[in-house]
Amino acid sequence: MIRAAFKKDLSGFTVSGHSGYAEAGSDIVCAAASSMTILVCNAIEALGGDAEVEQNEKEASVSLTLRVPNENASRLIAVLYDEFRELEDQHPKYVRVQKI
Repeated sequence: MIRAAFKKDLSGFTVSGHSGYAEAGSDIVCAAASSMTILVCNAIEALGGDAEVEQNEKEASVSLTLRVPNENASRLIAVLYDEFRELEDQHPKYVRVQKI
């Protein structure tokens, strides 16, 4: 299962796990989650956001924490949260989203 945990103040998030929807290489749920997550990390960096990003391939996780509050970066994180909620609605057995 993919778990997406977002800070309540939208200053960061962690996405981890595998959905188990299909075999590796054919899993559209994992592909969607990965694409959305990396897109937002790259967009925050491209817009000059000061963020710490940690990736752990062994645990299949990506975490991003804003070092300095940034309105545009927080908006991107909010959009990512909304998209993960939509993915969770479509695939509730494979995705869990929470605010912490």
